Amino acid sequence: MMIQFLSKFVKRTSIISAISSSLMIITISHAGGPPPGTQPPTTNRQEDTSEPSGNRGKPVEVEPDTTEPTRRQPPPRFPRSTDQIRSVQGLITLRLINQTGAIIEYQVIGGRHLILGETSVVELPELPIPLTLTYQRPDGGLLLVSPRRISSRVLEVIFHPTEDLDLDSKSLSIGGKGRIFLN
Repeated sequence: MMIQFLSKFVKRTSIISAISSSLMIITISHAGGPPPGTQPPTTNRQEDTSEPSGNRGKPVEVEPDTTEPTRRQPPPRFPRSTDQIRSVQGLITLRLINQTGAIIEYQVIGGRHLILGETSVVELPELPIPLTLTYQRPDGGLLLVSPRRISSRVLEVIFHPTEDLDLDSKSLSIGGKGRIFLN
């Protein structure tokens, strides 16, 4: 009789311990802190005063933070027009200035692939418009490109390093009427 009782007890105990273990594992996995993207709850501490207070020992309510989180503006739609240049007989000059400290590979569509050194300046004279200039860093770095018209037919294109994906571009196009677009 005692053996039967112990046998049933062991069976029940193993089921109970399995259920308890499962519940403990679930509880531990959910007790890792607040959900991702949220802040842990804040508490206000009461200042210690020498006068007795009727609120001592009672929970303090915290007012929720009503400030709006800062929202990033979405990146501009490409292509975006940056400026306009006039051509003389349909020809312009591009001055490429590399301020990245890294090599930049570039090509005027229809031309050869060329390399712009780490801190160098190259002038590409008498290019017919419309034209497209493509560029990239072989190391995969991002480029912030600043085109600037310095005379009626010379466009200076300055390459800066950036870590902001929204500012990165891969090509510069100049339309038939001299309108400049980054893409």
